[in-house]
Amino acid sequence: MSNLVLIPTYNEAENIHGLVHAISALRVPFDILIIDDNSPDGTGTIAKDLMRLYPNLHLLERAEKAGLGRAYIAGFDWALQRDYEYICEMDADFSHNPDDLVRLWEACARNGADLAIGSRYISGVNVVNWPMGRVLMSYIASMYVRLITGMKIKDTTAGFKCYRREVLRNIDPGHIRSVGYGFQIEMKFTAWLLGYNIVEIPIIFTDRRAGTSKMSGGIFSEAMWGVLRMKIISLFRKPCRADD
Repeated sequence: MSNLVLIPTYNEAENIHGLVHAISALRVPFDILIIDDNSPDGTGTIAKDLMRLYPNLHLLERAEKAGLGRAYIAGFDWALQRDYEYICEMDADFSHNPDDLVRLWEACARNGADLAIGSRYISGVNVVNWPMGRVLMSYIASMYVRLITGMKIKDTTAGFKCYRREVLRNIDPGHIRSVGYGFQIEMKFTAWLLGYNIVEIPIIFTDRRAGTSKMSGGIFSEAMWGVLRMKIISLFRKPCRADD
C-alpha cells in the first residue's frame, strides 16, 4: 500500500477505535500509524488490540509526551523508511473528517499537488463548535504568519495535510526546530521556500467529540515567536532540495 496517515495520540482512548474503523472503510486504502506518547488512559493498549482486527494499523510507541512536532518527525521517519508515496497527517479527535483524507490524497495523487492542506479558511471560516475567542486567535494567527512569511496559504496552522514522499524527503523534518503548532507552520514554510506546489482544500473543522483539547496559549506563543525566527533565518540560509 502506498498511502499512510499519521495520527499522534495522547489520551485518545475514547476516539481511537472509531477513527481507525472510519479510515479503514474509505474507498481509497490507507495504512494507519498511531504515534502514542505513553497515554495514561491506555490509548496504546487499545491500538495494540485493534491491530488484530485491522491489518493496516501500526503502532509507534514513545516513552513520554514530547510535543506534537517530535511525534510527527518520528512518524515521518517511520514512513520514509518504508515505501509510502503519499503521507497524510490528521488529529485523533474527529475534528478532521476522515472522509476528507480522500480529497487531500486526490489533490496530490491525481491533480499534481505536492502538499495538500485541509483548510478551514480558504472559503470563509469553516469551524464548528469552537468558542469565538479561539476562532479569532486561530484566524489572526494565520494572518500574522502570512504577513511575516509572505506565504499565500490561508490556514497556516492547519494539521490536516497530505505530502508527496519527495516533499518530506527534501524538507528533512528532523531539522525542523519548532515543537508545538509552530511545527505545522515551519513545515509549510520550508515546503514553500523549496518551491513545491501547495494547494488548500476546503474542509469543515469540527471541535473534538470526546477527550480534552491539547491547545493552549503557550503553544500559540511558541508558534508566533518561531515564525519570526524562521523568517530571519530564511533571509540568510535558504533550504535546498536534496535532488537539486
